[in-house]
Amino acid sequence: MSNKLEEFYKSYFISKTSKLPFVTCKLAISKDFYTINKKKRWITNKYSRGRVHLLRSEYDCVMTSSETVIKDNPLMDCRIDGLEITSPAIIVLDRNLRIPINSKIFRKSSKRKTIIFYNKYNKKKLIKLKKMKIRALKVSSNLDKNLNLKEILFKTKKLGFSRIFLESGATLSTSFLKNDLVNDVKIFISNVKIKKNGSGCIKSYFNSFLKKKNFQIEPVNLFNEKLVSYKIKN
Repeated sequence: MSNKLEEFYKSYFISKTSKLPFVTCKLAISKDFYTINKKKRWITNKYSRGRVHLLRSEYDCVMTSSETVIKDNPLMDCRIDGLEITSPAIIVLDRNLRIPINSKIFRKSSKRKTIIFYNKYNKKKLIKLKKMKIRALKVSSNLDKNLNLKEILFKTKKLGFSRIFLESGATLSTSFLKNDLVNDVKIFISNVKIKKNGSGCIKSYFNSFLKKKNFQIEPVNLFNEKLVSYKIKN
């Protein structure tokens, strides 16, 4: 049973032996690998979305991007009867502090720990965030003028978060994959191809990531759709 036990405690072992937290990257894609449907809000069905709510309850925090918050205005909580209290903390990567103060994700910031990592100073915005009990932490930028992801993960671990559920669009997700900062990938795959109505294709990035890794696949059927977990082996 040693292999199964090692897999079961994988995130715990990583959190105890690494300076970085355990990161699960969640993606929802069409059958032809697009992350955005230009004509519909949702890529996947209600059963897949329900499973995402359940997964959120298993993590310390949900990490997302300002782009996702601005475009989708999500709540990113756990809306399952009896599990609402398990909604994870929110961490938003917002380099220029662009997120509107009235975003849904901030509605329960006094009860649900909310943290923003930024780089560009904005005094008025920071004052407003502080009044809403939202913690804003400045981090450095990399050569591409994007936030330093490794620094963010290091600080996130210092704040007491050991398990992160990365839930964002193709841009941030592929940045995590390219920088080798992902321990586990969960892909919800629709049974529909959206072709010309699709954008944000991740096929090439994801395949190049997997080529460098040893992994175990666990598929789950979700009423004509699939959840495929790629458990990366160290």
